[in-house]
Amino acid sequence: MTAANADELVFRMIGTWWRVDLSSPEATAESAKQMARGMIGTDDRDATHRAKIRADLIAAADAARAGDAQLMMLQTELSPGTPMSASLTLFADDRLRMSPSIGTDSSTVLEVLERSLTLMDPALAETATRRRSADGDVLRVHTVEETVAEEQGERFTERRLVAQYFYPVPGSKQLLLAVFSTPLGDIPNALLSYFDAIVEASHYRTPLPV
Repeated sequence: MTAANADELVFRMIGTWWRVDLSSPEATAESAKQMARGMIGTDDRDATHRAKIRADLIAAADAARAGDAQLMMLQTELSPGTPMSASLTLFADDRLRMSPSIGTDSSTVLEVLERSLTLMDPALAETATRRRSADGDVLRVHTVEETVAEEQGERFTERRLVAQYFYPVPGSKQLLLAVFSTPLGDIPNALLSYFDAIVEASHYRTPLPV
């Protein structure tokens, strides 16, 4: 899958993923409709469930669009018959550009980012680690977000794993940010290894001339 920018970042996804069209609210609504039908089917008895999926997806896509996301994908299966819940959102904007004085060497760009994280978010910086894509190093940080939910009068804790991968854009000071998220936060190490495997196979591709 690719992001719509000069340097296309390509992902080889594992399992069943749905690409959400972020180009307009109307396009997102159509993506949500197709995904709900693909997951649940078209039986009238499942109309309420489909409507809930559409509403949740549209809300997530609206938030991604507001953050200038370039790509959004949702996973529903790890393999046929094996459910899996995860998302990938890709961002590229001027807020992900490092200082103009550092040059464009990818390793230097990541080093500056690492130092910046230490100052801006020490807790997040403690999770920082280098990982590999097909083109070289990326920087990964992660959090496990806890929320208390209630269902049928019982309260329980939900844990969501959010893993952020910062990719240096070759020959620039720019970074791309790939955010993976999953509600399976009770097993973070296994899911981090899974996301690492997707990142390891990702690479930049020169766009074809128009």
